[in-house]
Amino acid sequence: MSSKAPAIHDPSHWDSVSTSYAAEADRMTGRYAQAAWSLAALPAGARILDVATGAGALLVPALRDGADAIGIDFSPGMVAVAAERAAEVASGERALVMDGQNLAFPDNSFDAVFSIFGVFMFPDPAAGFAEMARVLRPGGLAVVAVWENAGGAGPAQLFAQAARRLFPDQPVPLPMQRLFNSPELLDAAFLEAGLAPKSVHGVEYAWPAPSVEWFRDHAKLAYGWSPVWQALDEAERVAFAEEAAALAGDLPPEGIYSTALIGLARKPE
Repeated sequence: MSSKAPAIHDPSHWDSVSTSYAAEADRMTGRYAQAAWSLAALPAGARILDVATGAGALLVPALRDGADAIGIDFSPGMVAVAAERAAEVASGERALVMDGQNLAFPDNSFDAVFSIFGVFMFPDPAAGFAEMARVLRPGGLAVVAVWENAGGAGPAQLFAQAARRLFPDQPVPLPMQRLFNSPELLDAAFLEAGLAPKSVHGVEYAWPAPSVEWFRDHAKLAYGWSPVWQALDEAERVAFAEEAAALAGDLPPEGIYSTALIGLARKPE
């Protein structure tokens, strides 16, 4: 193995997978984003911020329902995809390149702030929560979705299995364990940011089982953020993808079940 820094905090990594992310990963994460949007039950015209919008999985349905919504992400590639999708349903500049740990908005700017599978990946997740709280108006709603499984969701789970089999002496990163992959930890993160927890909902969907070839072709998309992947040379990456593809041959027809925890909290009046 060669030594290389993890990509999870590198905008250029997310730039490099932005198009395939919209076509592949967003098909699944979009279902959870829609669930989060429905749970929020916001009125039409509400002023919305989507932090770490990615390809716009939450931004686009919010705009379709008449929200005055903006999405931000640190990846220019992701923002370009989200902006293109948003332009199909609403006018104006709807996606911006911005650091979720240092939002360029005044205090009390939004009726609701969302982060769908984003804030847990920040270098400083607590700072991300604090910024969400800062830009919320008093009484405003924060909505955060995280994966319950400490290693992520969907195909990432198979790549984690492959990593444990191929590299038993290497630690497999568990990004959700950093902060809040339980209702108690998610509520604690809200409280630390000065928000009042309201509810946490477990939402489960089956990620449709991709073909064996999918795991060979989309290894970087599914697991490229991981330090395990970043430490491999090209030959090792091919072997890693083959191992995940072999595991995929045993998937049930319904696919890979993944549970998201969707937490809601209010900013005190």
